[in-house]
Amino acid sequence: MSRFVKRLSAVALAAIALTSAQAAEIAVSSVTASSTFFTYNVNNLINGNGLVGTDHTGAWENKWLLDGVTTGTVTFDLGSLFKVGSSTVWNYGPGCCGDGRSTKDLGVSVSTDGVNFSSSGNFVLTQPTTDPFPGQSLALNDVNARFVRFSINSNYGDATYSGLSEVKFFGTAVPEAETYAYALFGLGVVGVALRRKAIAA
Repeated sequence: MSRFVKRLSAVALAAIALTSAQAAEIAVSSVTASSTFFTYNVNNLINGNGLVGTDHTGAWENKWLLDGVTTGTVTFDLGSLFKVGSSTVWNYGPGCCGDGRSTKDLGVSVSTDGVNFSSSGNFVLTQPTTDPFPGQSLALNDVNARFVRFSINSNYGDATYSGLSEVKFFGTAVPEAETYAYALFGLGVVGVALRRKAIAA
């Protein structure tokens, strides 16, 4: 088999491997919020601060709050297109100022362009009562998305603030169309080469 055919075969196999890869944690590129209470930082939702193993501590410095409102949105940019299988969410929880700030009703919507969003589900988050506290897994059913928006629609009783502590996403990268084209071309060339070899034999 020629070096050219071998290279095309390698490209094809790599593309196939990408499409069949196991879901892994997605490194979120950035996060923005409709508002943030001034002593808090929205980047706490994606920087891992406060996580100890699979639990989150109650320290407010490692959490995020909306600014004086109980409803709002948080938008995560995954950096590129992914097939998103699930999200793990650590609610606001105890540790500072009452766990009534924990988010209760959460809507999730997704987008490939950051402009047009479609619903991917509505969830009721549990109210953590221990410190530290575990995350909650949300099934997103392998939806294609680059942007994921959380709509916080209610909390567990606080009249002024709603918040979260940490958010992670899990899934697989979606190869660009060009990669698929190279893969199909490579497989076709390999098939022709093998057929010719078989006929010659």
